[in-house]
Amino acid sequence: MRWTLWTVVVLGAVLGVLRYFFIEFYTVPDEANDPRSWANAPNLEPGDFVLVWRGGEPHIGDLLICPDPSADPPKSKVMVARVLGLPGDKIEYGETGLRINNYRVAGAGCSTMPRKINDAAGAATELVCQGEEAGSSRHDIYTSPSMQTFAQTQVPAEKIFVLSDNRVSPWAHDSREPEVGTLDIAECRKKAVVRLWSKKGWSDAPRRMGFLY
Repeated sequence: MRWTLWTVVVLGAVLGVLRYFFIEFYTVPDEANDPRSWANAPNLEPGDFVLVWRGGEPHIGDLLICPDPSADPPKSKVMVARVLGLPGDKIEYGETGLRINNYRVAGAGCSTMPRKINDAAGAATELVCQGEEAGSSRHDIYTSPSMQTFAQTQVPAEKIFVLSDNRVSPWAHDSREPEVGTLDIAECRKKAVVRLWSKKGWSDAPRRMGFLY
């Protein structure tokens, strides 16, 4: 009994320190009239409950939570997007896919079937899933023939370039939009690391305890 009690106390203290200094939790907004709630599908969907790690430098492939420059008033809300460009990097997205410093980002297979979804105006679009390997991250993204591309751009000092995992408008919300642009590194210190469970709860086995990198 004494050993059990001490174990509980020590574990409680460690978890308390982690919770105070390093971790927090985030719930993906579930707003039916806001297509951006699907900005990071298929990895994050409306209502998902996420474990977040605070601190450290952003790396290519990290899924970060940052103040949203397009919010009204500015930065009164947060946005979630994946880092694909660090200061000095050259980023472009064309017919051959995403390139970082003139190197094509490797693609991979995805087990998720294509998904038909309606935008806010009721128009139907088929989202195609594919894998992407960027930095040390292997993650899935949604693409479409109607996906917004952009010419080569260089990331300024002290900034990062981010893209939604759902690359298709109007669901995407990332650095391709003028009202977002590149984000300040100093304000993007929160990394989404684990999807703990979906809005259906722990019983939704396929979507619980999923790593986001």
